[in-house]
Amino acid sequence: MQNVVKLHKASSTAALEEISALATSNSISIKEFLDAEYVEANSLFEELQSTLSTHQGEMALFAGELREKFHDSTEHLAYISEIIQGFFDKLVEESKKLERHASTVDEIQTKCIAEFEAAYEEQSREEAEKLIADMTTMVSNHLHRQKELVGTRLVDLRETVTGNKTFLDGHVSSMEGITTVAKRKWQDYSTQAGSSTKENADFSAAKHCRMELLMQKCVSTTETAHKQWQSTNESVNDMGSQHVLTMHSVVRNMCDSNEQHVTEFDSTKDAADEVVTRNSEYAVQSFDSLSEKERASISGILDTANTHSETIGVLEHDHASQCTSIEQKALETFQQRYMDYEPTGSTPVRSEPDVPSKGTIESLRTMPVESLLEEFRENNSFESFQVKEVKPSLVPRSPLSQINH
Repeated sequence: MQNVVKLHKASSTAALEEISALATSNSISIKEFLDAEYVEANSLFEELQSTLSTHQGEMALFAGELREKFHDSTEHLAYISEIIQGFFDKLVEESKKLERHASTVDEIQTKCIAEFEAAYEEQSREEAEKLIADMTTMVSNHLHRQKELVGTRLVDLRETVTGNKTFLDGHVSSMEGITTVAKRKWQDYSTQAGSSTKENADFSAAKHCRMELLMQKCVSTTETAHKQWQSTNESVNDMGSQHVLTMHSVVRNMCDSNEQHVTEFDSTKDAADEVVTRNSEYAVQSFDSLSEKERASISGILDTANTHSETIGVLEHDHASQCTSIEQKALETFQQRYMDYEPTGSTPVRSEPDVPSKGTIESLRTMPVESLLEEFRENNSFESFQVKEVKPSLVPRSPLSQINH
């Protein structure tokens, strides 16, 4: 059960770490994507800003040039207006001169006619009076004088008419000169105004085309930025949707895993309860059987220990008697005459019985019974009961060697 719980905990931790990793990865991906899109959008907006700045500069330059050209056109119009005003002033002056001349001529002619009429009436009256006296004589003289008077008056009128004609011819020629100069200046002004208008029209058309191009570029840049924003928005939405789907799948898997863990835990709990119940019954039975076996084993061990104690007591008694005998033999041997031993070919074979020492016996007494039984089983195996081959002593020894001393 603990392993199952640990497994479920590890699975939940791994799922949560996966969710955290997915969230972190999604955040990093969105951040990198937005950074890249920000760089591209920033370049687009910088291009748009540069285009708008260029457009603004060209508009300011175009407005300054139009203002300068309008100022030049205004100055030219003022100059032409001054010329036309002078021309009209000259026309007014010439008209006044013509009016004065016409008045003077009219007065002179009216005076001449009045004088002519008065002189003619007076002369006619005098001639009529004289005519009555001398009709015949005076007819020819009267006609001759009439002819001379009429001729003189006609000559004066002819001279007046000639002067008027000369003055009018001069006035007409002056008016023709003024009209010619005004026509020439008007043609120059019209030509210059036409060329300036055409130049301004061409300049305005070129600037208008340039502004149209800049405006189209701004519009295209704006459309590109709008499309880029739409694609960025769609990409971010797609990434968010994908992340949501992934998170939903992971959460669904976690829910399924938790349900499965609950089911497994319940089944494991039931199995553990069953195993614990079965193991408890088996343990009770085992404890019961082990109690009987242990009691039998303990009684056997106690019997073996008692037997072993008796054997050890017998062994100690035998060992003590052998030691006493050996001491006596040793004393007897050392009391006799010392003789050198010369080994011969008939040297008896040394036979050393496997008798434990006193220290070994004491150590065996202090050891527990279980260790003694285990050591006894190890030292008294099946091979140890076989007959061992007696090996002759390879090293000769003297009869005075110390044994058990």
